[in-house]
Amino acid sequence: MTERKQLVINGKRWTLAWKNRLPRAYGRTVYDKLRIELERGLPEDRTLATLIHEVLHVLSDDYRLALDHDTINRLEAGLFDFLATQGIDLAPLIYALKGEVKP
Repeated sequence: MTERKQLVINGKRWTLAWKNRLPRAYGRTVYDKLRIELERGLPEDRTLATLIHEVLHVLSDDYRLALDHDTINRLEAGLFDFLATQGIDLAPLIYALKGEVKP
């Protein structure tokens, strides 16, 4: 499967940048470039949880929630578990959709 290259979050087009190695993290948000960096090669569930984590950072910033990292970690775990338990296919968040236009 091909890695997804973009997501729209709050009406803004964010680039997903796949890195072979990220220091001290599985993901990182670069706000001024509208880019979310994700470590390539992780198990799918870890990658999905990491993307949810980074999206929560974006939402916290956009809505001026000032959520601390511990709160985001707990929200990530709870939201990922809830969605996965419901049988919702989260794979399209990280894999290119059929016919998706490349940036």
